[in-house]
This record gives sequence, structure tokens and C-alpha cells, in this order.
Amino acid sequence: MDVTRERFDAAIDLLITMVVEDFAKDRGQDPSDIHPEFLLSRTGQMLRNEKNKFWWDGPTVIEEMFKKEKESLE
Repeated sequence: MDVTRERFDAAIDLLITMVVEDFAKDRGQDPSDIHPEFLLSRTGQMLRNEKNKFWWDGPTVIEEMFKKEKESLE
């Protein structure tokens, strides 16, 4: 079964929401403050790339990668 672009985008949006909410909760921040930063991050860009299948790794792995990316920039 082929997944439509619309369904893929919806699944990615859900993953992003999960990652951002967990990340924000761990840091005591508002998810709406983290969301734009995540979307512009290297991690966020990789997640939107359907071909690399990074999204298969799940929200925990994606969140860890985002944490590492942020730490490397601080």
C-alpha cells in the first residue's frame, strides 16, 4: 500500500508534535517556543526528507538527536 503525501505529512507532523512536547517538558519550556526552532533545525529538516527514512527511528531517537544538535550549538 502506497502512502499518500498527505498521510506522510500528517504522520511527520505528529512525530514533530511528540518530539517538541517531550523536549519542552524536559526543559520546562513552552512547546510553541521550541516548535519553530525544531522545524529550522538539521534534525527537523532530516525528518521531512522521506527518502532517508529517519522518521522510522521514532520520537525518542529524534528527540535525542535534536538535543545533541542543540548542545553542539551552545
